[in-house]
Amino acid sequence: MRFVPKLIKYWYIDLISPLIRFCIRHRVQPNLLTTIGFFITICAAVAFARDNIQWAGAILLFSGTFDIIDGKVARATGMSSKFGSFFDSTMDRLSDAIVFLGLLYFYIQQGKSEMVWVVMLAVIGSLMVSYARSKAEALRIKCSVGLFQRPERVVYLGFGAVLGHVILYYVVWFLAIASNLTVIQRIFHVYSVAHGVPLDEGDE
Repeated sequence: MRFVPKLIKYWYIDLISPLIRFCIRHRVQPNLLTTIGFFITICAAVAFARDNIQWAGAILLFSGTFDIIDGKVARATGMSSKFGSFFDSTMDRLSDAIVFLGLLYFYIQQGKSEMVWVVMLAVIGSLMVSYARSKAEALRIKCSVGLFQRPERVVYLGFGAVLGHVILYYVVWFLAIASNLTVIQRIFHVYSVAHGVPLDEGDE
């Protein structure tokens, strides 16, 4: 997480390490953890839509815990699989869309019509950041570059909401801009690596 201080990142991982060890010891299915995180994200979206902003932020941050745990458990127990990777990525995209849908409803109810466009830009950016990486990696091009990936979006949106309506307003603006800049970064990165390189047989 490039825009999250490492001290905070490592502190939080240490904080949840007992839960991680519990899941590893009892061989909890990573896909189950991913599913739990997804349903917690739905709760965050509902809280956004109902104008329970601080609660929404706290719930969203908690849901991010399962993004950390499922991967660590999968690797530690040898239960990682191609389906697990696919399922995790798919649930992440659904989670992003659902959270922003909750925000969209909130701003419509608040009568802030300009934020409808900002939230839509944030949705487009968040989904395209992931698509650009997936497509690049399908072409066997490493593409993890960029300012704001999903972990940063969850942390900033979560803390922005916890700090209240005004901070959240600016965070959503910031994410809408930063996410789309990340898409542009990835396009230029892939261009620099793959411009003029012919497709291999089987590439789409």
